[in-house]
This record gives sequence, C-alpha cells and structure tokens, in this order.
Amino acid sequence: MESKYREELSLFLSRTGGDVLGAVMARRDGLPVASAAPGMDPKAISALAALALGTLRKVGDELKIGGVRQVVAYYDSRVIVMWPARELYIIAVANADANIGLIFLELERLAKRLAEL
Repeated sequence: MESKYREELSLFLSRTGGDVLGAVMARRDGLPVASAAPGMDPKAISALAALALGTLRKVGDELKIGGVRQVVAYYDSRVIVMWPARELYIIAVANADANIGLIFLELERLAKRLAEL
C-alpha cells in the first residue's frame, strides 16, 4: 500500500505545476506513511504536523467550533497545507506564490482517490 500512496503523492506533485515542492502522507499519530518530499525529513514533518493539528483541535474544542478540516500556514518563502485523506493527513509544502486554488483542487481529488483504495 505504501508504494500506491507514494505513487499518488507523485501524481499530486505533477498535477500542481511545480508549485508543490514536496508532500508527506502521515497518520494522525505523527508517523509517516509515504513521502514525495526531496530534501525534507518525512519523520520530522509528520511528527510536527501531528503536534500542530493536536493543538488546533484543542483550540477548536475550547471554542466549541468543531474539528479541524484543513490547515494553511503562510510563511515568508513557503506555504504549508495540511489536508485530511481517510485516516491520514497530507502535508504539502509549496512555494509562497503557489496557486492555492489548484493545490486545494488536487488535494481534494487525491483524497477522493485514496478513499477508493
């Protein structure tokens, strides 16, 4: 299954026109499942994304506003998007000037394909 996930991540990267520099698929407990992220540490990305998502869930619980659906964090030189897919999360690292609409569209399509596996 890991090779299928990696194949899907590579397809996602190719469909975003070079805006996405890398992507990691991770379990909610912070363990990586698959990666297409050259020069990035999938273990660190997965663990830290799980930590961030856990904190954001607590904020949602405190405010009684429901669960976290997607996360977008804008940095000086990059954008990070965290997107749910089945029991997993996809963490995508993109250029700061990336076409976020296209990335969202392709993440949604990827999540649907993963749901069919």
